[in-house]
Amino acid sequence: MGFGGPPFSGGFVIGPQGSWTADPAGGISKSGDLLVTDHPPSLTGSGFGSSDSGSYDLAVRRWLPVRRAQVRGDGLAYAYAEPFKASSSDTLDSATRVHVVSLRDGSDRIIYSGAPRAVLAYESDGIYVTAVRYYSGEGGSSLWRLDPATGASTEFPKVQAGWIEALIGGVAWTDGGTIMPRRLFRMDLTSGSQDTWATVGDNAWIWFVGLDSHGHPLVTEFPIPLTSASPVLYVYTTATSRTAIANGSFKQLTVSDSHGTWLAGEDGIYLLDTNDTLVKVSDVTGGTVAGGCN
Repeated sequence: MGFGGPPFSGGFVIGPQGSWTADPAGGISKSGDLLVTDHPPSLTGSGFGSSDSGSYDLAVRRWLPVRRAQVRGDGLAYAYAEPFKASSSDTLDSATRVHVVSLRDGSDRIIYSGAPRAVLAYESDGIYVTAVRYYSGEGGSSLWRLDPATGASTEFPKVQAGWIEALIGGVAWTDGGTIMPRRLFRMDLTSGSQDTWATVGDNAWIWFVGLDSHGHPLVTEFPIPLTSASPVLYVYTTATSRTAIANGSFKQLTVSDSHGTWLAGEDGIYLLDTNDTLVKVSDVTGGTVAGGCN
């Protein structure tokens, strides 16, 4: 299982003791608003967002300078956004190029150039991008799907404001982009319908951790005010039906494979199996889960 975090030095959690071993080829550096792999051949990815990081790609057995969601399902291509100044008079980055990189031949193609965008996910039906709030002021309130071959754009106009944390199988999840959110939104991109999930009252706030291997949201609930009471991780199977998994805080975002769902906690690495039973597999701390297991 790949494991790492910025400044990025990737490695693997191996064996029954869950020990961490650094990968000499796992270094990823930041260059301006981009991430660049240290190991040749050099690969470039997005580096201007707080959630931008690297991942390990089993298909090509190397580290990539993008989140796992930005990698195509077969692991042979990925997409990233590159901010740039649209004109010489701009003092800040005012536009974006969206690139598609082929890991078969190393080619890097630009399929979009225009208003600021961030790559959310590389799904089977295209590359999903959203407005970048801190460049454009659009608040991440719009969503588009780009054709990776032609760059043709399809907009999803009914998406409400708020940064999308996860997008898979035509369903998007967001907490509305608020501080200390009280609810989670589920958006069906085919129908445009939106449902409210994981609603909590004034005495708590939620943290979206990711999705389990069944596509159910994992949500940590924190008490308000923060007291001696521990935060609790829940899995939601419906908008209102939840099961407590464990006490403690976990990082975004999860990675699922045939074993289940891998999570990075404050005190180590955990595996949530396909029956939603959580087992600690390592005491390694300080990074994020970057890839699944063989």
